[in-house]
Amino acid sequence: MILFKRPVITIFILYALIIIFLDYFGHFSAVNKSSLIGYTDNIKITLTGRIINEPVVKNNRQQFVLETTKLNDSPLKEKTFVYAPPANDLKYGDVIELYGKLQIPPSAVFPGNFDYGKYLNRQNIYTLFFASDFEFLEKKPSLIKYLALKSKNDISDRFKRFFKQPYAAVLEAMMIGEKSSIDNDTKNIFINTGLIHILVVSGLNVGFCVVIFIFLFKLFNLRLKYVYLLTIPAIFFYMILTGANPPVVRASVMALCILISLIIDREPLVYNAIALSALIILIFNPQELFTASFQMSFAATLGIIYLYPKINSSLGRIKNKYLRWLWNVVSVTLAAQIGILPVLMFYFGKLSLISFLANILIVPAVGFIVAVSFIFYAATFISSWIAVLCAALLSFVVNIILSVIRFMADFNFSIIYVKIPSVTAVIFYYFALIIMLEFSRSRKMLAGLCILIAAASVLSFRNPDFTKTFETKKNITTHIKQKNANIIIFKQLRKDKYYFSNLNQYLHGRGIGKIDQFCTNSKEDIRTNMTDMEITEVLYAD
Repeated sequence: MILFKRPVITIFILYALIIIFLDYFGHFSAVNKSSLIGYTDNIKITLTGRIINEPVVKNNRQQFVLETTKLNDSPLKEKTFVYAPPANDLKYGDVIELYGKLQIPPSAVFPGNFDYGKYLNRQNIYTLFFASDFEFLEKKPSLIKYLALKSKNDISDRFKRFFKQPYAAVLEAMMIGEKSSIDNDTKNIFINTGLIHILVVSGLNVGFCVVIFIFLFKLFNLRLKYVYLLTIPAIFFYMILTGANPPVVRASVMALCILISLIIDREPLVYNAIALSALIILIFNPQELFTASFQMSFAATLGIIYLYPKINSSLGRIKNKYLRWLWNVVSVTLAAQIGILPVLMFYFGKLSLISFLANILIVPAVGFIVAVSFIFYAATFISSWIAVLCAALLSFVVNIILSVIRFMADFNFSIIYVKIPSVTAVIFYYFALIIMLEFSRSRKMLAGLCILIAAASVLSFRNPDFTKTFETKKNITTHIKQKNANIIIFKQLRKDKYYFSNLNQYLHGRGIGKIDQFCTNSKEDIRTNMTDMEITEVLYAD
C-alpha cells in the first residue's frame, strides 16, 4: 500500500504517535505548560502584553487573546484569553497593561459536551483574565498579520455597504469566515442541514479558489507547470484577504504542498503532500492534532482523494456531459461524507439525514458565489455599477440558497442523535473501510473482516451498570444505570436552560432516548426542559 512507500508519511505517523504519547502522559496539561495558572486563586494581578488577534465586543465586553510579556513586574511569556471593559477601541497589535483576576476556563458540564477549557488548551491558552481596568501603552503589530486583518475588515465593510442582512453576513462568512453578524436562526438552519462548514473559510473555500485561479491562468494558454506556479501566490493572496485564520492557513499549506507535487511532475506523491502539510502544521502547534477542525479537514481531504476515483468510476464512463457533471458532484460529496462520518459522530453526537442532499444542491452554488465575490470585490475599486450588478446577482443566489436551506431544515427528521463512538470504534471504521476497498476480491480477508465487525458490534453494544455524579456550582446530578433502566436524580437544581441542553446532549451521546425515572426537589416542570427525551415518571421531593 501507499501508506509506507513514502518516507514523509512514515515520519508523520511517528510524529503523530509521539504527540499522542506525550498528551496521554500529561505533557500538554495546564500544570506543565502554564505559569499563570498558579495565580488563579482570586487575587488581583497586573498583566502586560500584546493583543494578538482582532478584539470582539460581546455582552458589553471586549474579548481577545493577550500574549503576556510581564506578570506584575516579572517577565512572563504566555497566552491568556481576556475579557476587558469596552471603554477603548482596542486593536490587534496594541500593547496594554491590565489589572484584574485570572480564572481557570470551565470544563464540560457532562462527558461528551463541548469542553471550553480543553478547546482553549489546544490553542495553548490555559487561563481567562477578567480585567477591571487597563491602560494603552503602544502599538506593536506584526506587519503581515496587520495587513491580513486590515484586508479582512475592508472586505467586511464593502459587503455591509452593498448588501442587506442577512445576505451580507452570509457572504462575509463564506468569503472571510466572519460569523459574528449571523443571527442564531440562520446559523441553526446551516447546522441542521449539515452545511455549517460552508460558513467557515477552510478547505472548501481554498479548493474553490485554486480551481478558479487555475481556470483563469489557463485562459492565457500557459503550460500546466506555470499555471500551478502562478496559483501558489494567488493562494497566499487569498489567505491574507481572509485574515490568515488557522483553518484557511491549514488548507493553504495543504494546497501548497499538493501544487508543488504537481509542479515537479510527481502526482503519485499526493499522499506525501498531505502528510507533509499535516507535519508542517503540527510542528508549529502539536496540539492541533486533537482539534475537530484539523481532523475533519484531513479526513474530508483524504476521503475525496482516496474514495472519489473509486466511487466515480463505479458507474463506468457516462457519456452525457450533464449527467457526468452531476455524478462528479455526487461522487465528491459522498467521498467527503464517508471520510468525516465517524469524526462528526464523535464530536457532535448527531447527524443530519439530509446533509448529503443539501451538500449536493448547495456546495456547487458556493463555488459560484466565491467566484462572483472575487469579481465584486475587484469591481468596488474599479466600477461601482459593475459592483452593484454583482451585488444584485449575489443577493439573488444567496436568497435562493437560504430559502432551500430553510425548507430542508424544517423537516422533522433532518437531525438524529447518535451514540458517540469510542476512539477505538473510529479507528476501526477507517481500518475496515480500507480493507473492504483494497482486498474486496479476497474471500479470506472479507471473512476476517466480518469476524472483526461482529466482535466490534458486540463490544460497542456493551452497556454495563454504573452510577455517576456530576457537580457544578449550580447543580448536582446523578445518573444511575441499572440493567435497562436509566434514573436521573437532581439533588440540587437551579433553572438553567444551558444545563438542561447539556444533559440532553450527554444522554443522547450515550444512546439514551428514554428516562425511566426523574427524581428532583424542584417544582419546575422537567419535561419542558427535557424536550428531546422520553420521560416515564417524574418524582418530586419536598
